[in-house]
Amino acid sequence: MTAITVLCDKESKTMKGFEIKGHAGWADSGQDIVCAGISVLAVNTQNAVERFCEDRFEQTYDEKKGLMRFVIEGLPEHDAELLLEAARLGFEGIAAEYDEFVSMKIKEV
Repeated sequence: MTAITVLCDKESKTMKGFEIKGHAGWADSGQDIVCAGISVLAVNTQNAVERFCEDRFEQTYDEKKGLMRFVIEGLPEHDAELLLEAARLGFEGIAAEYDEFVSMKIKEV
């Protein structure tokens, strides 16, 4: 199962990033559309923030462990916040459609 954790600021509740752990198990590695969809959303969000925004961020990636963590330092500016919220919308859709393979929660950081 893939566990998606949306990371939000404790005070403002603004989304600051996400952490993704595990493999969905919908299909064999390389054929798993659930993992692929989650990966595309996560990597595209990270790339878009890096290219189009001024925000600084921390990232961790470990393919063997099925781990990706992406967190904006401080509070995100408007554009980065919009990109993160768009990713959350996509994650929510995948988690709703494939609830046997994906869990999603919110954590305050």
